[in-house]
Amino acid sequence: MSSRIAHPVTSVVGGVLGGLVLLGCAVTQLGATAADLARAQNQAAAGATTYAAECAKCHGQRGEGLASAPALMGPGALPEYPRNSGGSGDPGFIDGQQLQIEAQARPAGAAWRDTFRSAQDLFSFTSTHMPMQHAGELKLGDYWALVNFLLAAQGATLPAGGIGPANASSMPIPKR
Repeated sequence: MSSRIAHPVTSVVGGVLGGLVLLGCAVTQLGATAADLARAQNQAAAGATTYAAECAKCHGQRGEGLASAPALMGPGALPEYPRNSGGSGDPGFIDGQQLQIEAQARPAGAAWRDTFRSAQDLFSFTSTHMPMQHAGELKLGDYWALVNFLLAAQGATLPAGGIGPANASSMPIPKR
C-alpha cells in the first residue's frame, strides 16, 4: 500500500518543478523583442512596412516563424546554414562539407537556400524566392528595405544610407 501512495514531499517537489517548467515556457518569447522591433522600425521604416505587408502572415509579427516558415528575427534566426539539411538524418546536425556537396549536386532550379553570411546573401534569396505566393515580384527597393529591417532587428548597426548593392557583401548577418 505504501508503494502506491506518494510521499507528501515528493508531491510538493513534483508540483513545484512542473510549475517552474510551465512558467519557463510561458516567458520564453520567440522572435524579436519589442526593443528589437522598435530599433528596426526606427532604422528601416520602409522595411518594417514591407515586412508587415508581405512577410508577417507567414513568419509572424515578431519574425518568430509560423507553421513551416522559419524564424527571421530573434535568437537563432537567419542561420548560416539551412536547418532542414544535414546529411545525418538529424535536422539539428549541420555539416558544411555535406551542404556543399548537396549544393553542387542539386538540379538546376531546385528550391534551395544557400548559406546566409552577408546581407547580399539574404537579399539574393529574398528577391528570388519571396514572398512565397509571388516570388520576385516586389520592387528591388522593397527587398533592400526588408533586408535593412531584418538586420536592424537582429542587432546590426546600419551604415549611413543603409544596406544596398554597394555594401551588402561586406555586411555580415548578426548571429544571436
